[in-house]
Amino acid sequence: MDKRIVKLLKQINNGKFTGSRRKLARLLNVSDTSVSTWCRKEKKPSLDMISKMAKIFNISEDELEKIFLEDTEISVEQKLREENKLLKERVKFLEEQVEFYKEKVKDGNL
Repeated sequence: MDKRIVKLLKQINNGKFTGSRRKLARLLNVSDTSVSTWCRKEKKPSLDMISKMAKIFNISEDELEKIFLEDTEISVEQKLREENKLLKERVKFLEEQVEFYKEKVKDGNL
């Protein structure tokens, strides 16, 4: 396990690693298994979980995301999928805006 993750976990558990993942799981209201897979870098935590953990660990979201993304092909792929999803949502929004203004022009309201 990444030594930076171990250090962060110890911070929330009085300097002890044992039980720290369980404590983090309770703080985040997620399963112990979820936290364990994130810590082993088998899965990437969601952006919402990154945000919550950043507050718990008192670290920037960017820094925490780097820790969980580094050396993890799965996480890189997940990040690309998330970015692709955001881009699709943005395109959809812009298409809706174009249609809205087309209707305004057509109706002579613009």
